Amino acid sequence: MTSIGKVSRRAFVGGSAAAGGGLALGFTVLFPTASAQSTAPATEINIWVAIKPDDTCVIRIARSEMGQGTITGLAQLVAEELECDWKKVALEQITPGRNLASKRAWGEMGTGGSRGIRTSQDYVRRGGAAARMMLLQAAADAWKVPVAELTVADGIITHKASNRSTSYGKVAGAAAKLTPPDPKSITLKDPKDWKIARQADETARHGRDSSTVANSLRST
Repeated sequence: MTSIGKVSRRAFVGGSAAAGGGLALGFTVLFPTASAQSTAPATEINIWVAIKPDDTCVIRIARSEMGQGTITGLAQLVAEELECDWKKVALEQITPGRNLASKRAWGEMGTGGSRGIRTSQDYVRRGGAAARMMLLQAAADAWKVPVAELTVADGIITHKASNRSTSYGKVAGAAAKLTPPDPKSITLKDPKDWKIARQADETARHGRDSSTVANSLRST
């Protein structure tokens, strides 16, 4: 099976942290959206993203929530890069104990004002983008077509030339076996192209609405 990079999972975690100027973040189910209630086991693509057979995308968050929408905001940023269906997202909260047991793989877990988003946004987005790239490559390998010929939207991968499509849940197993891409090679979406993070989100249960993600990134 074709590899899409030459770095190990451990190197990707560390590289993502370096690229984002912070520590590596991992993600576990805090409050799933209405259609993300599956109890089926998920396949881990990387420490940020796991995919269930029913296409539920489990996004892991390692920041605390104090009413400013940090958890939902970070999940939206990952979902943007992952190009998944927000209605099929479930969130998993990483506990301090799990972080310690993993030698603090997820780094700092505190949140102060908008700091949780500002200091995490780059590397969590790269985690979502890396998972997307691996899922696309898995589909390309299965169909024996160039990955550049594929498109993805809402977790559905399409090869227009052959009129074929598949879903994240169907290629997750193969994607998990691929080598993660070099985080420095990942191009993130321009915020002007965001579809999820720019919208008010009804799952934000505390304080400010999570549609303020862009403002959080700009604040000091």
